[in-house]
Amino acid sequence: MLSRVADALFWMSRYLERAEHVARLLDVCFHLELDLRGVISGPHELHWTSLAAILQQQVPAPSHAAQSPQAAISQWLTFEMGNPNSIMSCVARARTNARSIRGKIAPQMWKELNKLYWQLRDPEFGDRALESPHDFYQTVECGSHLVQGLCDAIMTHDEGWQFIQLGKYLERADKTLRILDNQYHLLRELENPADLSLSNLLWAGVLRSCCGYQAYQMLYVGRVDPDRVVEFLLLRHDFPRSVRFSLEATARALAEIEGPVPGRGPSKADRILGRVLSDLQFVELDQVLQGNLHEFLGGILDHCSEVSKAMHDR
Repeated sequence: MLSRVADALFWMSRYLERAEHVARLLDVCFHLELDLRGVISGPHELHWTSLAAILQQQVPAPSHAAQSPQAAISQWLTFEMGNPNSIMSCVARARTNARSIRGKIAPQMWKELNKLYWQLRDPEFGDRALESPHDFYQTVECGSHLVQGLCDAIMTHDEGWQFIQLGKYLERADKTLRILDNQYHLLRELENPADLSLSNLLWAGVLRSCCGYQAYQMLYVGRVDPDRVVEFLLLRHDFPRSVRFSLEATARALAEIEGPVPGRGPSKADRILGRVLSDLQFVELDQVLQGNLHEFLGGILDHCSEVSKAMHDR
């Protein structure tokens, strides 16, 4: 496979996964904004500023006096083509990569990705998004799920398909790590019994940001416990959006691409992934929570970046 084709498949998948994550995070913030009005009084912009931190974005200044900070962040992360991490920018980049290798993906995948792009570009649909953001964000999430489902269902699971998996799961691990890192340290101080309803609401929002609320509730009935949320999103081997699951899928895809070559040892990316997965499989979570969780999660994030770089260098 040409490196140009592999690169386009990887980034098509990664940008689409990123657009889905941004859409879901914005949708969760939109609903939290409504729910928090019944729990606390006064301003409650913390979840909006934490959203900007998760996505490594500077909080934009309102474009006019009547625009709220929440509306400015939402506009910046949804429509701004000058922002490389906005939904529109990510979908456009995914489409550009897919168009360059249309012969390497299923025609139905290109059709659905192209349809999603033009639907989001429709001015009338964009205007309706300002009135009902949920519908807009659901369109992005469903479009991403549809493309991914078509990819798994009708593409040959060959080298090209494995590069698509690499992009998807590296991006997924990255976003789950950033959500955990940011939110755990913001919300761990809500230990006052008076803050119980607020804590439950915000931690449920963390799970919804990773599509994990229902799966979590099936395992743990009752209130949402912060330490269990960390364990669930970080270490569960059977939840498709946990960090461990995502990195194990990344390692499998990388092994399939490289294939068995007699006399050749593991690549740099293999070695990095092996060390990270060993930590995740055998770590004592209580020790991490009592120590420096930020440092632990930051180390895994750095290793994910190293894996991506090593793979591109190779």
